[in-house]
Amino acid sequence: MPNDPAPYISKRSIALRESSKEAGARGRLQDLPEITLESVRADAHASHLATEVQSIISAGKEATVFLAFWRDFPLALKVYRYYSTPHGKRGKRKKMGGGKVGFSKDIMAYWAAREFWILERAFRAGVNVPTPARHSDNMFTARFLGEDLQPAPLLKDVDIKHPKRIFDKIIEQVFTLYRVFLIHGDLSAFNILMFQDEPWIIDFPQAIDFASRPGRHSVVAEGRPILLRDIKNICRFFSRFGVNADAEVLCNECMSQVGETERLEASSLVR
Repeated sequence: MPNDPAPYISKRSIALRESSKEAGARGRLQDLPEITLESVRADAHASHLATEVQSIISAGKEATVFLAFWRDFPLALKVYRYYSTPHGKRGKRKKMGGGKVGFSKDIMAYWAAREFWILERAFRAGVNVPTPARHSDNMFTARFLGEDLQPAPLLKDVDIKHPKRIFDKIIEQVFTLYRVFLIHGDLSAFNILMFQDEPWIIDFPQAIDFASRPGRHSVVAEGRPILLRDIKNICRFFSRFGVNADAEVLCNECMSQVGETERLEASSLVR
């Protein structure tokens, strides 16, 4: 992705990954083999996530997304890798013996579970996200967005016919995420799919969750520049199509939806 990871998240992630003192023995870097299509297929089948894993759809900083199937039904299978990648400073490869230096399985399983839970929250709130299906260890499945087994294109690759309508839809979803105490954290034209003429938001590993009231004030304060960056990215992209919007005004309006004493009610998450 083109943006640097959100500072609020990256500091915590780096500490979890690299500090054996804080994370204990399970958080130490490990020498692990690279995942293969065959190993993913076997793990997904054993975990009852998919009956078949066909091919790679995309590969990001920490995870790879595969085209999978449950019987004849296509799914997106996201697998958090146990090893580092060459994507940027956080993914810089190191060597240990003959293999790659990997991260704790517990940490990568936590990341997968966290993103699955956030995806479920967003879906229940009515945000256009791939419908979450099942989660196991460092993997989860969700609805496959595409036609004829071809994945839906990214927003950046689409000829947009009605830019103002699409812009409004995306901003509306940013607002809805905030109402259930979520900030995407890495939103841009690289993290939005266009499917059936609608924008669908994907990739939530950098998301900020401020549903818990203890410490919410500080999390919201640190999250504001990240929310503003998300909105600026969208405003900047659509400005080339003649859509003019004030990101600061939109950010303030978005944040005004939620008070410090509000709580997340289950009834508010009914889709």
